[in-house]
Amino acid sequence: MVYLPITKGWIISCIARKTYFGCALAAFALYGVVFAGNLALRTVGARSFEVSPTVATLVEGMLVPGIVGASLLYIAMWYFWFNYDDSGLFKRTVWFLFLYFLFPIGSALYYFLVYRRCPELRKHT
Repeated sequence: MVYLPITKGWIISCIARKTYFGCALAAFALYGVVFAGNLALRTVGARSFEVSPTVATLVEGMLVPGIVGASLLYIAMWYFWFNYDDSGLFKRTVWFLFLYFLFPIGSALYYFLVYRRCPELRKHT
């Protein structure tokens, strides 16, 4: 097993908190882009964006930040869950299910409902 020398100071640093906030917004935006893209396809009656390569490139360009942000947040929130979350067993089990099955919304919800409420974050603000 690979052990990464990431300290709690890195996970709760000011830069990390700002980065995770942006990643959480990107994760929510990812769902927005997917929803809007599907809605646009249904409205036009097309099956895919291959009909218009320009639109396909535009949609792909809007998806990339969401994918990158959601992935970074997913890894960070799992790392926080494994090493630093001191919630009770029931809460950790529920959040395990959210993190495992609801990518990327689960990690964004975990960020807003658990990570941001961590008592040690309030000390460093």
